[in-house]
Amino acid sequence: MIFRLVMSAEFVAITAALAMPESLQSLGLASFILATAALVVAIFPSPASGVAKVLRPAAVVVLAAPALWMALQAVPMPMDTLGNPIWATASAALGKPLTETITVDKGATMLSLAQYGAVLAAALVTGVITLDRYRAAQVLHILLSIATIATAIWFGKKTDGIGGADGSTVAVLGVLFSCATAIRAADQIARHSRPGTIAPAPLLVLSTATIAMIVCLAALLVRTNSTAVIAALLGSGILLSVFAIRRWFLGLWGTAGVFATAAIIFVASATVIPFRTNTDVTIALSTSSQIATERMLQDVRPAGSGAGASTVLLPLYRDMGIGAPRERPTAAAAMVIDMGSAFLCGVVAIAMLAACILIRRSLSRAYDYVYPALGAGASIALTILAFADHGILSLGASLLVAALFGLAFGQSVSGAGREAMSLESKEASDRMAGPVPASRPRLAPAFLTLWPRVALAVLGIALIIPTIWMILPGWYLGGQSSLAAAISAAAGWPNEISKPVSVAAAHEDFWIRGESRSGKDPALAADEQKTELPAASNAFARALRSSPLRGDIWLMLAAASKQNSIQTAAMLKMSYYTAPNDLDLLPLRLSVALATDAVVRELEFRDLIKRDVSLVVTRRPAIRPALVAAYRSASAEGKIYLENLISELDPTYLDNMRARNSRQGSR
Repeated sequence: MIFRLVMSAEFVAITAALAMPESLQSLGLASFILATAALVVAIFPSPASGVAKVLRPAAVVVLAAPALWMALQAVPMPMDTLGNPIWATASAALGKPLTETITVDKGATMLSLAQYGAVLAAALVTGVITLDRYRAAQVLHILLSIATIATAIWFGKKTDGIGGADGSTVAVLGVLFSCATAIRAADQIARHSRPGTIAPAPLLVLSTATIAMIVCLAALLVRTNSTAVIAALLGSGILLSVFAIRRWFLGLWGTAGVFATAAIIFVASATVIPFRTNTDVTIALSTSSQIATERMLQDVRPAGSGAGASTVLLPLYRDMGIGAPRERPTAAAAMVIDMGSAFLCGVVAIAMLAACILIRRSLSRAYDYVYPALGAGASIALTILAFADHGILSLGASLLVAALFGLAFGQSVSGAGREAMSLESKEASDRMAGPVPASRPRLAPAFLTLWPRVALAVLGIALIIPTIWMILPGWYLGGQSSLAAAISAAAGWPNEISKPVSVAAAHEDFWIRGESRSGKDPALAADEQKTELPAASNAFARALRSSPLRGDIWLMLAAASKQNSIQTAAMLKMSYYTAPNDLDLLPLRLSVALATDAVVRELEFRDLIKRDVSLVVTRRPAIRPALVAAYRSASAEGKIYLENLISELDPTYLDNMRARNSRQGSR
């Protein structure tokens, strides 16, 4: 009963992650459910000795290494070592010492660590559950149902929810699940049917798997590129190769012949995949625009920029403009940017090693060989997909992949479930048969039974901590973080900057976002503003201690420090460099820049201001009123410089701007 509840809870978490857009709430929900599942499996009786065979010391090191590296990226580093240079630059701009870390965004790294913990919990919990062959079959059917339904919804309607960004990955997994289910049903029909009859239950399963495969393949052929289709076919080819070896080509030479044929097909398929030349290998299979990703890869550091940093860095490298294509780095490129190139090489090597191990275990099993073969096929297919798109790093797809590998490795240990379940009865019979043995011989089996429970409990507790960190601020603070409160206070600033401030609030990321529900009157008195602006500045400065690439926060700090032109220039320069292409910040940035003489006089700022004004006049006519607001609040030198710029770009609009300014000034 306990395992049924755990299994149901895990699949609820996977389904919710696929159905909901990626957000702090969806990650918190999935982490909480999976952490609870891990704790329940660790506390209640379970076939833990089988997990001990799967989780050997080498496997524990491999699984823990990414988490340790992510945690290390957020640890303060000595000066001038592995720390990212952005921290020294931000420290100079703030005038306060900041600790250097490898990551450029501590919040994004902590969220990536939480997601990896959820993925690891999903894999281990599935591995424990599927040590029993009957539960393994149920898990396979449920995973097939989830992948097929998600693919069908994605195929029918393009959404950001179910199967949205990771639709092609889920479709490939659906093909693999359906192929494994069909092979298993065919084996059952061949083993259990009497001559001249067909078992009805396996036949129904075979028919359902065939329909699911048709749906997933159709979605891949219509909605994706040839790389995803070939990845699905190659992964399925591994499954079919194992099936053929066990059915018709037993023996060393038969096995060698089948794998030689599979290798030839693999090489032939590689010639069909559209490789991009003269580009980084991590984006060579991508068919979408990867211009910004190429720029990021050129600046990548050996230690990476921190887990989750590729999402934070992308706006800095993306082109400005309305028609700029939306871009997501491939999973391989994101790994290199976030964790370093050595990490990607290690992941690819481990994936290939896992495929070989699973194929060997599949060929050595008497029954249920399809599960480890499924894991081997997924290792090949997902490695190819990692160089084509970003899907496998999405929350829903990554949890589905984790469940797949948990199923594969859980069923790759022959007889694990039976040995674990008979352990207690064996110990009881030994106690009844003779005297109690010495304590030393009993320590080994007791330790083997206990340590997997301890590992699962530690993982569950470690996953609960970031879950509370993600959820508790919203409850404890009434859904309003200190930064959100500061933004609410900033909403009472002068009218010409209140709208950009609200836009910046909307851009608040996962790390510090709290749903702003402030009921404060936006029309604050002047005395209240004098006391609240320093508080807002302090909140903004605290936010920059975790993420110095927040261009919106730098801009609001610049607006809050107008009394000190040197500080304003330093903060404004950081805003230009950390958010150069954020068009939503452009109105406030122009207002602050043109109102400060020290900024207008500096040649570097004059070029940056010219770039913004040119963009507004020539490409963003909808925000031209922002130029009127900036002109009205500009200093004498700022007005002259703005008039000169507009006269060069659109002389007719200069007269219009002066007229609108005079009308608004007379009111």
